[in-house]
Amino acid sequence: MLQPLVLNRAILPIPRMARHLLSRVALAAIVLLLLPGVMTPARAAEANPLAVPDASSPRAALQGFLAETDSIYARWADLMADYLHGGTLYLTPGQKRVIRDVLNDAPNAGRILDLSGVPPILRPNVGQERTLQFREILDRIPLPDPADIPDATAMAKQTAKRWRLPGTEIEFVQIPQGPRAGDYVLSPATVERLPEFYDRVKDLPYKPGAGRRLIETYHDFDPASANSIYDIFIASPVGLAVILPMRWMLAWPSWTRAHVGGATVWQWIGLAIGAGLCAGLLWLSRRLAVRLSAQPEESLRHRWHLIPVPAALLLIAGLALPALCAFLRIGGTPRIMIEVLETTMFYGACAWLALSCCAVAGETIAGAEGLALRTLDGQLVRLASRLVGVMLAIGFLVEGADSLGIPAYSVLAGLGVGGLAVALAAKDSLANLLGSLLIMFEKPFRVGHHIRLAGHEGTVEDVGFRSTRIRTPDNSLISIPNDSVINTMVENLSLRPMRRQRFRIGLPYTTPRVTLDAFTDGVRRLIHDHELTEKDGIRVSLSDLTDKGLDILIVFHLQVPDSATELQARHEILLRVMALAEEMGLSFT
Repeated sequence: MLQPLVLNRAILPIPRMARHLLSRVALAAIVLLLLPGVMTPARAAEANPLAVPDASSPRAALQGFLAETDSIYARWADLMADYLHGGTLYLTPGQKRVIRDVLNDAPNAGRILDLSGVPPILRPNVGQERTLQFREILDRIPLPDPADIPDATAMAKQTAKRWRLPGTEIEFVQIPQGPRAGDYVLSPATVERLPEFYDRVKDLPYKPGAGRRLIETYHDFDPASANSIYDIFIASPVGLAVILPMRWMLAWPSWTRAHVGGATVWQWIGLAIGAGLCAGLLWLSRRLAVRLSAQPEESLRHRWHLIPVPAALLLIAGLALPALCAFLRIGGTPRIMIEVLETTMFYGACAWLALSCCAVAGETIAGAEGLALRTLDGQLVRLASRLVGVMLAIGFLVEGADSLGIPAYSVLAGLGVGGLAVALAAKDSLANLLGSLLIMFEKPFRVGHHIRLAGHEGTVEDVGFRSTRIRTPDNSLISIPNDSVINTMVENLSLRPMRRQRFRIGLPYTTPRVTLDAFTDGVRRLIHDHELTEKDGIRVSLSDLTDKGLDILIVFHLQVPDSATELQARHEILLRVMALAEEMGLSFT
């Protein structure tokens, strides 16, 4: 159970990751003038900070709630009267200290509500407003004599563990399980209808008691204030009290405090100004992204241009909107709508920023390791960073859905079903993606290698997530699906430590035996003397007798890194063979 009412420390439901950052700002802005005030040192010393009201029966729960809120209202009225007659513009240090002491009593008042039907992100705001509305209702309708409200003994004899306030639809139910099992609270259905009940009774006069005293104190302080403590709470410009004295704000024209669409005119004006500032921040972030995207290719490939827009959205949703609601004291339906927008934007921006940061991290790591832009190692780093980004994004989206009241398990189940449907519909694409992963891990070839694959030969230009692209000798670009690559024999010509050379030379039958032997020995020697040839395994010999003449077979190996060097070395050796033949007076057939 959360801790509603005006004394709540968590004044606004800020997303978890930004709540700690804003809590100090919001607390200073909200609590300083909302909370009541006179707690004696003796009472503070005697209070048990862990004590909670008895809720073992409808009688105990209702009496505990009335007693707790009576105390809050009384001290609140004392603080307002003390400030009104004190003559100071701002609260004194002693009054602020009293307010901090009263904070320890605040959570107990909201324990009477069952907020299980309210989305988690809305519970703090909804809880404090519904608690105040319930007290407003009780201050205006007749209540039964305490003796007529069932106690724990009476409820133990009843089969149905629920009790309805006579003459109303307000119902108390027993919590069946959990940390508060056995306590009686307002049912979720009653909590949901409290605004409706409040609207029915808000024009009735206050009964004698703490509520009437507090509203009279307010009217002494500001005769133009509303006739309802709840309405004053919703429209109070307390968030600005850390900047402007309350006395000055109460002197604003009456039209600024007129209610329009669930908020006052001055609050709508403040929201419009704040929305304009947020739009300006978003525009500046967009301009920065455009400027970064116009950078040279070397800078652009690190993808810093992906960061500014989601970072601005995160700043707006995590800091600007919560602070705006805190300072303007937005409540009611507008606050709920802003909370939903804020939460959706916050977790959506987190997911977007996670994807962007992981993309930037992948490019940065690849660059830091000296990896070429299109190498398999670089592609593997990028793929891993993207997968991490996707997992983080899914985590943020699931957390956001859970905060909005959508069960996380249902979201995960939906993602699983959706993923299965996508997998069945795009099995070929997934097979190609798996093929790219296998190529990246096994590395049968790299970008720049010369390979033979699926009847094609060429130089590998790129290994993508779907296909491998090869540049053929005739300058055509072929894309082969990665699924076919991993299921086909790949011959990597670039990984050969030596490249075999084999060609034939024809000499006429009139060539003398001595000349033939001298020529073959000379060819063998010039091949051996070339700096790029493998010295072992050189074969130069008479291979065949053809109808054209003598057929000499030449076989040797070149130690070269690529095809260009191979062709150059082969060219040099053939020129030397031709020079040797010319020197010996031989002609080729």
